[in-house]
Amino acid sequence: MTIIAKGTEVNGSVDVEGNIRVDGTVNGDVKATDGVEVGKSGRIVGSSIESKTAIINGYVESNLTVSQHVLLGSKSNFVGDLKTKSLVIEEGAVFHGNSAMSDKDAVSDRANGGGDRVDSGGQGPVDGIRNPIGR
Repeated sequence: MTIIAKGTEVNGSVDVEGNIRVDGTVNGDVKATDGVEVGKSGRIVGSSIESKTAIINGYVESNLTVSQHVLLGSKSNFVGDLKTKSLVIEEGAVFHGNSAMSDKDAVSDRANGGGDRVDSGGQGPVDGIRNPIGR
């Protein structure tokens, strides 16, 4: 696992074999063959993040393409569009953007130019979802 520790700032793209955990700051794109985890103190600002799984507990401003599962934790702040197979948004998470979900592999599907588009709530952009369950 690659770790960007709290207090560390990386300027430029990061391409990792395996998993990456970001507790510091990455100003650039992130690509991991397995998972991306952003801790509570972590921050990623770039144009794209690609991985199999993503757990976001900090701040992310980027488009996110994840082939399997995304979790937006209760303290997360996510700004951007995301495409994944499975999405969980915990109560307290802030999400500004669009989501597209498909049972197809989101990473390879993006390369083929699309897939099934589903906007959360069916009303376009999702801003500041607090509790998606029971609405």
